[in-house]
Amino acid sequence: PWDPVVEATACHDEGWREWDMHPQVLPGGEPQGFAAMEVGDHVAIHRASATAGAQRGDRVELLVGMHGAGLVMRRLGLDGEVERLDDRPGLARALVIDRALAGRALRSGLGEGAALAGWAWSAYRILQAIDLLSLYLTWRGLAGGEEWTLRRVPRRPGDERGVDIVVRPGAPRSLSCVLDPWPFAADVVEAPVEARFIDDRPYRGADDLAAALSAAVAEVLHTSSRRA
Repeated sequence: PWDPVVEATACHDEGWREWDMHPQVLPGGEPQGFAAMEVGDHVAIHRASATAGAQRGDRVELLVGMHGAGLVMRRLGLDGEVERLDDRPGLARALVIDRALAGRALRSGLGEGAALAGWAWSAYRILQAIDLLSLYLTWRGLAGGEEWTLRRVPRRPGDERGVDIVVRPGAPRSLSCVLDPWPFAADVVEAPVEARFIDDRPYRGADDLAAALSAAVAEVLHTSSRRA
């Protein structure tokens, strides 16, 4: 089924909502990005996302849980060889074990055996491709002129091998990227993003940063993905 993939895409980062609403500041006054967060904070956020997924159904919870565990385990192998679980920090290890136990219970309840496992692995890879594409457009990829790869994206149900999709910057000074091979039915996929621009300066603390964000006018950035 396709609907749980759509639902998981919509809610897989729901746990970040509280963090986004109350951004923090690093000791040097720089706004804290998610890459600078402590493992424990990430784990709490991924647990909250899984809880949000559970409200949308068992398959959605399964995918969101796989996403959270994958972010501390090299996206379950898509980002390279998975580290031994014993080598991960205790909180990250606990998250992986927790999601594995929850996933086992969900699979048992759904009762579809190998068919469910195959669907989950394909659906997970689609979710990762969409997650990475959104990061490319709004984080470091496009801004840095980088080339990224969306790995092993399934082309059809049961496509175990998948295909690697290369993502590159689009036209100069545009907020667009090109994908090769092209995975979508439409020739262009638009993805408007609300943004607020604040001064690049040290902030005295979370309250100072919150005040700056509150005073900034929200703007819509029209990002897009296009055929290579």
